[in-house]
This record gives sequence, C-alpha cells and structure tokens, in this order.
Amino acid sequence: MFGTREKHTLRQMAFSREASFWTLYEDFREPILGLTVSKDGVMLDQRANTFLLYPTHNGMVLPYTYYADVSQLRIETERGTVEFCMDDIDQLRIRGKGVGLRMVLRAEKPFGSTVGCRGLYPTPDEAWEADFGTACKMLFVPLAGGFHVTSPWNLEKGEFDAVELDFIPSAETGAFESAIHEHNNFRARDKSYVTFDAMRAKSLSDYDSFVNKNLKKPAKGWEDFYRYATYVIWSHRTRITGKYLDTMVRMHLVWANYCMSWQQSYNSMPMLGDPAEAWRLQKVMFKYQVPNGQLPASVNFYDVGVGGMQPAFQALAFDWIVSQCGDDFLTVEDCEEMYPKFVKWLNFWLSRRNAGHGDDRVFIFSAHESGWDDLSLYQKGFPIETPDLFAYMIMLMDLCARLAGKLGKSDEAADWSRRSKRLLDTLVTELWDGEQFVGHLTATGEKVKCKSLAMFQALVLGKERLPQHIIDELAKQVMRPEYLTDIGLVTESLESPLCHFGYNFVLGRVVTPCNMLTAVGLYRCGKVEEAREISRRVCQNLYDNGILLGFAPSDTEPTTGEPVVTWANPTGSDGWSWTTWAASSALVMLTAIL
Repeated sequence: MFGTREKHTLRQMAFSREASFWTLYEDFREPILGLTVSKDGVMLDQRANTFLLYPTHNGMVLPYTYYADVSQLRIETERGTVEFCMDDIDQLRIRGKGVGLRMVLRAEKPFGSTVGCRGLYPTPDEAWEADFGTACKMLFVPLAGGFHVTSPWNLEKGEFDAVELDFIPSAETGAFESAIHEHNNFRARDKSYVTFDAMRAKSLSDYDSFVNKNLKKPAKGWEDFYRYATYVIWSHRTRITGKYLDTMVRMHLVWANYCMSWQQSYNSMPMLGDPAEAWRLQKVMFKYQVPNGQLPASVNFYDVGVGGMQPAFQALAFDWIVSQCGDDFLTVEDCEEMYPKFVKWLNFWLSRRNAGHGDDRVFIFSAHESGWDDLSLYQKGFPIETPDLFAYMIMLMDLCARLAGKLGKSDEAADWSRRSKRLLDTLVTELWDGEQFVGHLTATGEKVKCKSLAMFQALVLGKERLPQHIIDELAKQVMRPEYLTDIGLVTESLESPLCHFGYNFVLGRVVTPCNMLTAVGLYRCGKVEEAREISRRVCQNLYDNGILLGFAPSDTEPTTGEPVVTWANPTGSDGWSWTTWAASSALVMLTAIL
C-alpha cells in the first residue's frame, strides 16, 4: 500500500497497528524513514525520541527503498532486507537478512540533538534500556545476531554527543533479530518471544476482523482506496491504557497523536456494519465529562484537554447512524447510563451559551467551538448564532428525546421533541433569509452573510426536518461552479474576495470532512445524485493524492491569480496532521453514498 514505488508513501500516513504506540514514518524533508513512540501528544517538530533508520553492510550505510502493507514494513537494499512488525501491547519486532540496521537518535527540537535521551544502559537480563523521560522508555532485546551501542557522553553539554544502536547480522546466518519494548516504568524482557511471522499474521488477522465486523463494503471499483482508508483508521486506534479509558482513534501518529473530541464521532459515522461500535465511539468522550456538563477537547496518553471544547457533534453522528441502521443497538442500560450525560451536555450549551432570547437559541464565543476555525461568517466577530450550531442542538434534543422515550420517560421525551421543533422553526425563519442561511450577532442583532460551505451544513437535518424549498435552493447553489471543482467543494466560494488556498483551514481549500458533511446532507435530503457526484470527485482526489484534510483546487489563487503559497512543512491547513479525520469522512462517502 505504501512505499518508494507505490502510489502513496509514509510521508502523509504512518506505519503502525491498532493498540500500538510505535510509529514508523518517512521524514517530510528527505527520503529517510524514522521511528518514534507516539504517546505524548506533541508534534514531530517538538519530538525528542525520534530515531532515523539506516540499513548497513559491514558498517557502511546502504541506499534503500521500502514497502509497507497492513502487517509489516520492509526496507529493501541490494544486499538484503530489514523488516518491522508490531504486537498489540508494547513490542516492535525487527529482523534483517544480509544487512544490519543502525538507529540514530535525532531530536527535532533542538534539531539533531540527543537531548531527549536521559540515559542509556545495559540491564541485568542482557538487554539495553533508553530513558526518554515522560515520552517513554525503550527496552532493546537482541534475539539473534549482534548488538552495539555508541553513546559518547559530553560532560560540558550534559548530554550524549550521539546515540547510535547497531543491529549486526550473525556471521553464520547473515541474519539478526531484535524486539524493542516501549514502556514508562519498569520492563523486563519476556521469557519467550513468538516468531516474527506469527506476530505479523496476528496484525493481519486483527485488521481483517476490525474491517469485517465494523464496516460495510465499498462501492465497486474503490476496493484499493477502501483498504488504504480502513488501514488508516485501524492503525490509529488506541488500547485502554494511560488516560485512554476506552478504545479511541488518534488524529495522526506523527503530527497530532491525540484523540480529538468531535473526531471520535466522525470516526463512528462509517461504522455501519456494527452500529453498537459507532455508538460506543459517540459515547467515549462522556467518560471525561466535567461536572458542568462540558466535554474536553482532546485526550492523549498523559492528559485530558479540559481547557477547551469542540462542537456537540455526537448528535449528528448518532442521527446519521440511526438513519442508516435504525436504533435496535440501543439497550435500556445504554439509555439509563447516557441519557443524563447527554442532558448535561445539552444543558451546558443551553445555559452557558444561551443567546438570551428567552428560548433555546445558543451562540459560540470562538471559532473553535464550531470547528470551522477561520470561517468567513466570523468576519464581524463573536458571540454569534450560526445555522450549523442550531443543527447540532436540534439533533441533540432529538437524541435526548429518543433516549427518554426508550426509558419510558414520555413527558421528558415530548418536551425535548417540542423544543427541538421550536428551534428548527427558529432556524428556518430567523436564520434563513430566503436565499441562504445566515449568522446572527447576538449583541447587536445584525444578520451576517457569507459565501462559506458552512452555510450548507444544516442540510444534515434531512428531508424529515427541513422544508423542501430550502433543500432545493441549497442543492442548486452548492453544485454551481463557484463551489464545485474537479476535486470537490471549496470551503469558500471561488467568487468570494476572501477565498484563498494558502495557509488556511476552511477559507477556500477543498476540505474532506466539510465535503462529507455536505454530501451526507444532500443524501439525507433526497439529493442522491448530487451527493454521489461530490463524493466521487473527493474520493478520486484522495486516492490520487493521499488521505489529507485539505487541497488547493488549483496552483493559483482565485482572487489574484498569484501562485499559491504554502508552508514548506506540514501544517494544520493541509491535512498532514489530521489523517483519520479525512479517512473516516472518505469511508462514509465510499460505503454509504457512492
């Protein structure tokens, strides 16, 4: 799937497996593979436990190519190969034939240093341990062949001048093999080790089980891209450890190795093969709910990000799953557990973000509370009431009504349904101006218009809720050339003076999740052909160019005609950091719409 001669490389994606923190990737600056343990939530350019990988022969570094599939990564040279696989606990397994392997520590900050290594020492059980402080410890266990450590200490700097680990093939067999364990406290070598091939087979079996249990098959002709996208999701799933109280999905393994709140629900949306798994992912952030009802923004191995929050996307994802699968997956026990938690989450918005109109209208204080970080709707500031926020609240009320109904709380269910319909009426009367949805500045009452794709997101409410004339008008507008390009919908109209394709998130570029939401909305409103056309263009581009968050639809800016300027390194604008967010969105389009 990934490799030097393959359609896609490990520059955008990374090689790992479900439940593992081991990460192998290709450096974005040069064609060289790196190895790290992704636990602490920091970006690569803050990382201090990164090793670069060099195959060797008689101590000399060899040029190489590589290939990775679901279960292993293989480095290939003219002299021999080095292979990597992982287990679902803490082990990275390496074996070589005909060549050795040199691992060279190179921290990213300060670049090229060994500052992250607090110590490197032999253990009583004939292994070596490297200590990287809170990032991790690594226990190196030679299983066959030789092992050599180079670690000169610089007394003046107070750190190693270099940390190099050489795995050396046996003179008799020409092979070496080693296990490396990552841990945080104390770890002895195992009493025995399964074979490399058995470990690899287990990875493949686990991947197949995940896909077969949770996902529906893709549209015909998309099988190769489907395998790519499903591997992205599977390889980013955590195990229950540290602050991960349940299995979650990280954003990326190199650039953002943490679990964002609303993206757990994005990752639930393609789980149509097992709606109970989708429901589990929608519930997972409630394990961290704070007393006032708010959900945190993110979780990593060490920390829970309670300093911010993201939109109440759980209800949108739930509404989608129920529309496709029904609600038989809901048990009474589920409803008893989750009904009060969802009510607290809803009441947080209805009280802490109440717009003060004497009803359930709500506003946002900042762009991050909407998820549309640089949306053109925010050109006149905050607090602002927005159609996408109203849609979340409507669906959240309907979710609470459904859970209450399952529990026999008919009066509460009826009340939530009544309030949902009232807010829907407000949406289609107060935030619809006859041609488009608009924002409402709470402090002044001013209506704010813009040319953003976000103004189409309320389509996710579906034909059961939205009036047909609104559906027809939005569907007609969004398919115009000012939005629809060869690779999908731009997030800001090409006719808008604010549209540009450089360093931005949703101010022009074709952004995968935004396209998925628009396609889902059209699909749920009965505009199936429009939804499929958008999905086809988006998925074809993702297959051609990699599963990223955003793409510029041309090399020149639409307003100036000047060349598009982007940063030389991966940024939050282009999707390197947000791989699973794009992959889950692609899978919704592949398996449900196309």
